[in-house]
Amino acid sequence: MTAKQTYPINWQGIEISIFYQPDYSKAHKEIIGQAIAHIEVKANEPLPITKTGYRSLFLAFSEVEENGGAVLLVQKWLEEMAQSKDWKLYRKEQMQLKLF
Repeated sequence: MTAKQTYPINWQGIEISIFYQPDYSKAHKEIIGQAIAHIEVKANEPLPITKTGYRSLFLAFSEVEENGGAVLLVQKWLEEMAQSKDWKLYRKEQMQLKLF
């Protein structure tokens, strides 16, 4: 298991921490023959990929690399999911002033 790397980013004004372990499980690598990567995304508010602000993702290390690394992969994922009707409605409601 390799050390966890931390990447702070700001996406659409939201402070996000991305935690990345490129080789999460030595056993997985020995049995399957390929490293499994673990990405955690944490924010103090909802994101288009999670209503709680936390998301954990396991995928092949090669897939992370093919997408330009953990940060770029998460940014692409956020941008793609931000096109959903639910996220657009959420952002619109967040900008709307509430009287009651």
